[in-house]
Amino acid sequence: MNSSAQSLWGGLRVAVLALLWGSTFLWIELALRGLSPLQVTFARCALGALVLVVACYATGHRLPRAGAVWRHIAVAAFFCNALPFALFSLGQQTVDSGLAGVLNATTPLWSIALGLALGSERGIHRVRVAGLLLGFAGTIVIFAPWQTTGGASWGALAILGAAASYAVAFTYMGRTLVRKGTPTISLSAAQLLAATGLTASAMPVGGLERIDPALRW
Repeated sequence: MNSSAQSLWGGLRVAVLALLWGSTFLWIELALRGLSPLQVTFARCALGALVLVVACYATGHRLPRAGAVWRHIAVAAFFCNALPFALFSLGQQTVDSGLAGVLNATTPLWSIALGLALGSERGIHRVRVAGLLLGFAGTIVIFAPWQTTGGASWGALAILGAAASYAVAFTYMGRTLVRKGTPTISLSAAQLLAATGLTASAMPVGGLERIDPALRW
């Protein structure tokens, strides 16, 4: 494959990935017409686990076996999947998919802020600090708390919490799971399995409502 073909293939893959990630919030919004937030969360985790476990074994890999690795995976699954997925579903009861996507884009800001708090972001320049402050200022403008009352405000806050949870997860995974000898596909499959278990354990709290068979499309 020549360089131009490789470039085209790479651009196509990025476009497909952007479409998949960008449409997530639309699908959540549609799913909430017939499912509860916890049901949506469980479905996302379970379907993701099914696909990744099949992909893991199809590519000749296996799930991790070490107990210590699974403990780290459980923490990562909570902060990277179970918690943010639930917060997105809860938040999108009052926030539309477009705003949810914008608020989710604050994850890099939370990552930098967390890195500064933990001391892992060193030698940060004033330009980056200014960019961080500008980013959070933009988030506040989008959030517009002075124009929001009632449900919409807590919904946006829940989505910001989900974005911050991603930042916690990425930091934790970078320290405990990444480049530790376990294949990425194995970690991803195990993480979604753990998230499915965590979400299933919370279903009795608010996930056993009757599913609307018509999904109110």
